[in-house]
Parts: sequence; C-alpha cells; structure tokens
Amino acid sequence: MFDATDIVIPICNEAGTVEALLSRLRAACPEARLIFVDNASTDGTLERLRRFADVVVIRHEQNLGYGRSIRDGMRAASRRYVIVIDADLEYQPEDLPAMVAALVTAPAVHGSRFLGGGAGAHLGVVRRFGNAAVTRLFNALFRQHLTDLYTGVRAFERSAVPLARLRYDGFEFVLELSARLAQAGVRIAEVPVRYQPRTTGRSKMRHVREFVKFAWYLMALRLSG
Repeated sequence: MFDATDIVIPICNEAGTVEALLSRLRAACPEARLIFVDNASTDGTLERLRRFADVVVIRHEQNLGYGRSIRDGMRAASRRYVIVIDADLEYQPEDLPAMVAALVTAPAVHGSRFLGGGAGAHLGVVRRFGNAAVTRLFNALFRQHLTDLYTGVRAFERSAVPLARLRYDGFEFVLELSARLAQAGVRIAEVPVRYQPRTTGRSKMRHVREFVKFAWYLMALRLSG
C-alpha cells in the first residue's frame, strides 16, 4: 500500500516537531516516500531535515505560502497515491493507513475531526464555528457532504488531482483544491481522524479574518467553475 504512496508535508519553522513527525511517519507508513516542502524556515527545521538521506526536501528561499508548498510537493510526487499532512503533529500519522485504505472506493479522502471520537471538541468556539460555516457553504455550492472542509490531512489518487487548475498560494488553496475536485465530478469521502491541538510553536492561521476571506473565495470558485 505505502510503496505506492507519496506523503507531502508542508513545513515552516517546526524544528520542535519535525524529528518526532518523521519517526512516526516511518513507523505508520513504511515504504512511503516523504516529501517535505520547507517554506523558508528560520529555526533550524531545514538543517534537521537534511540529516536524513531518505527524505525528499524542497526548499523555498522565501515564504511562498501554504498552498504553494502543497502544490510544489504534489508536482514532485510520482506514485499512485498522495497524502498531505501538516507538520505540527496536531494530526496523527497513525491515522494515515485508514485514509489510504479509503482510496479504494473514493479518489479523494479528507480526515475529519468531527466523525467518530469527536476530536473536533478540542477546537475553540471560533474555530469550530468558522470551520462549520465554511464547510456548510462549500457543501451547498459544490454538492458534497463534508463535515470538515478545513482539515489538515487529505489523501488522493494522484491522477484525480487537477493540478494544472490550481493557482492559490495561501491557506485558500485548501478551498480551491476541494472545489476543483468537486467540479471535476470527484466525490470527496471522509474518515475520522484524531486531533490534538499544538503545544509548541504558533498556528499560521488567523481564523476570524480567514473565515471572511474563505467565504468570498468559495463564491468566486463556484462562479468560475
């Protein structure tokens, strides 16, 4: 299974978690190829990554954005399946086998914090409300049935991803990717994943401001479909 899988990890200033993440990914996903896209880290993350000869490292010399990091990682992928996971260990590498298994019946899979054990309860009120509102708007516009649009872990059949249509460089890339998949007729499935809020570093998102922007982007994506 994982010998046909590339795992793309966008990363920026995560020196405190990168080695633990790498160890857990190797254990949970043996034979997967790990592609780290370093978005101009300044805390030693890149130096830590370069100690390991068995990972692919793509370096951005300046901050090009979360979406650009994922896009560049996907371009470097060559295997049948592609997983994207955040680097801060809020999402558990041990949940990835279930996501890849779900690709047997769906070409795109989101890890949902709101299915199964209810890991989404760890989110603050503002984040829960914003994610729920954006997810409901997305479902209405793109005829999907998601519970967690803004998850930090996703899996795909690489051939299903319309990479040439993807343009956004920031966090809005997550919306664009899901919208373009839906517009291509792809059903996005979900599996429950565990979630543990980060205890080191800082989140890269500013949630209230992002919510307003994301609602506008979803409308623009629907009209451009």
